[in-house]
Amino acid sequence: MINEFGVKEDYDLVDGKLVIKRTQDVQALIDQNRHEAQEAPSMFGQARVRKLGSIPFVIADQWSRECGASIGSKEFAEYAKKKLMSGEFSAFKIKDA
Repeated sequence: MINEFGVKEDYDLVDGKLVIKRTQDVQALIDQNRHEAQEAPSMFGQARVRKLGSIPFVIADQWSRECGASIGSKEFAEYAKKKLMSGEFSAFKIKDA
């Protein structure tokens, strides 16, 4: 089943435990990030406050569990920024901070 965020959930029983596997097609998000990177201001005025990137729900959910903070919290935002700036997740980054 695919929910309103485009997240597909599969359920499986492994060794008596329920395992939930979440997947999400993120190509549209990557394409939107690429477009926004080309259009976003790089300096002066509006560039002081700009969007750093967009993160798919399944990755945000994983990062939330890793850092122990709720999505939307200041702690989560700091953790997400570090992850985006690490280079491993550059497809989700729009501009450097």
